[in-house]
Amino acid sequence: MKNKIIVFIALGLIALVPMSSCSDYLDKEPDDQLTLESVFENKNNMERWLAYIYSLVPKFYTYDGADAVADELAPSVGWESQGFKAIFYQNGNWTANNEGVISYWTTFPKAIRSAYTFIKYAHAIADVSEKEVNYMKAECRFLIAQFHAMMVMTYGAIPIIREAAEETTGESLLLKQEPFYTVVDWAANEMLEASKELPPFYDDDNKYGRITSLTCLAIRARLLTFAASDLVNGNQDTDMKNMKNCDGTPIFNSEHDPNRWKQAVEANKLVIDEAEKSGHKLHIEYLSNGEDIDPFLSYQNALMLRRNQGNLEIIYPRTYDDAGYFDRQANPRSMGGAGAIGVTQSLVDAFFMRNGLVPITGYTNDGGTPIKNEASGYSEDGYSTADESFNTRWMYGTAKGDAAKDQNVIVPANTYKMYCGREPRFYISVLYNEEYHWGKKKATNFFNGGEDGGPSHDSPCAGYLIRKRVDPSAIPTESSGNYKNRQGCLYRLAEAYLSYAESLNEYSIDMGTYDSNKKEILKYINKIRERAGIPQYSESTEAGKITAPTDPKEMRQLIRRERRVEMNCEAGLRFDDLRRWKEAETALDGKFWGMNMLAKKEDRDSYYKRTVYQTRKFISYWWPIPQDEMDVNINLRQMPGWWK
Repeated sequence: MKNKIIVFIALGLIALVPMSSCSDYLDKEPDDQLTLESVFENKNNMERWLAYIYSLVPKFYTYDGADAVADELAPSVGWESQGFKAIFYQNGNWTANNEGVISYWTTFPKAIRSAYTFIKYAHAIADVSEKEVNYMKAECRFLIAQFHAMMVMTYGAIPIIREAAEETTGESLLLKQEPFYTVVDWAANEMLEASKELPPFYDDDNKYGRITSLTCLAIRARLLTFAASDLVNGNQDTDMKNMKNCDGTPIFNSEHDPNRWKQAVEANKLVIDEAEKSGHKLHIEYLSNGEDIDPFLSYQNALMLRRNQGNLEIIYPRTYDDAGYFDRQANPRSMGGAGAIGVTQSLVDAFFMRNGLVPITGYTNDGGTPIKNEASGYSEDGYSTADESFNTRWMYGTAKGDAAKDQNVIVPANTYKMYCGREPRFYISVLYNEEYHWGKKKATNFFNGGEDGGPSHDSPCAGYLIRKRVDPSAIPTESSGNYKNRQGCLYRLAEAYLSYAESLNEYSIDMGTYDSNKKEILKYINKIRERAGIPQYSESTEAGKITAPTDPKEMRQLIRRERRVEMNCEAGLRFDDLRRWKEAETALDGKFWGMNMLAKKEDRDSYYKRTVYQTRKFISYWWPIPQDEMDVNINLRQMPGWWK
């Protein structure tokens, strides 16, 4: 083989999967160049090639990608002056000429072509069996399909790269965009076929993080759920209806197809059935009696623990990530953190109450005044007068927290009532002002002039820091923590449960079969709520439970809220959810509220006042194709909303 490759694509990268050392890699040829034959005659080289492809799978512990442009994470708005791209996007200061917050268009094709090259040239050698090579090739086949899936969900109209081009220039690279569902169906089929070649899990801990058959089925189900949703399934938006590729072929279908929801139902149920058959389950930890669920530790450790630590919920782990760096950005300034990765008031409002009811049903006054659900007991009037305890061994609520006890005070007296009586997932996810922090050994102080507050661009602009995904025991100044080496989580079983419930509900709306499917829908929502430690839904009036809606469109809203709470701040899911539900133009445009960060401690009541901290501008449901790519490839057509 006369072709040469520059080995920088495989060198200098930290493998995302356990691969062998390759210290002698550069000894093979001078000038840092190797023939393809020599690369795939060496185990270390082969593994590093695969590791490079894995390295382009987006990280979990980020705050500048899809997570940051939804309505959950609130990175410091002051970072705009430092060139933080997500804030530019939030504010609508964005064109196709900008360097992307999401850069799939420029990064994924490289990985796709590298994966095709691996499939073409990798073969069994002395220390790599044919079985292992076939696993690697199936992983590459899946990753090719996953990268296409992420691109089509992001850009809408993309080409399909079906092979690794030998040329680096010329007409062979001027691919044309294909119809949305052509890409979706192709990628979904590739994932399904790859799943047939891979095991559901690996017994070898050193292979934890490698693609499995369940990974393939999970991302396939996510793609088909997106493809069934309002954004693309019968969208009547004029610009999308009129969009065509360079051949004049329409990109999007304008007619709603109920079969798309049927495919999503079947795909999500397949994930559930195959995962549970292989031993996957929601991560649940119990109190000392071994019977009662500890909802705090269960929800926290569903992300924190690995498979060999007893967590069987994660289906797609990312074993090497930037968890420690994320901890530093999210922890209060007084303990060595940046104190700059917060969450929005709308996320705070979304969590249920301890009794399982919705606290806020809507807003008046342009979003600034909540409409309270009086039955829930929610209040924003004053401060609590008594400690609030939960049945949990989670020790981080107060200075007296004790992991050996089955009951701990989580909300001490004199806490602002907005934060009292909320469900366990709230306390695992949100760090609010004057809440006790284990690393500080005292309460947070986000007041203006406080050690954790402003004036500084590195302070929580909305009045909160994110707690979810953050090691609760981390102390940045000491580089300490109990979960320093935790994995990222790109898919877990809870998502399959919620996606299945949503898909079945939507298909029931299409087919008029809600009454016959309600029990099945509630089964999987209730699995999530049971683990969360809040009352479940019942088909009829039942003591200790909440009566489920008789209207499937009301059920739709409950499912969406449950999904927002359970999956909050994970893997950019919220951004795609808002888009596919066609809610982004409302949720991501206009005033964003938080607490009043200008208030000083001596004016405590003024701090707990809903205050606008940012006004955002929504531009388009689709990410722009980079203008540089448009200039190079005359066959491309720009997405709606980015023509200006």
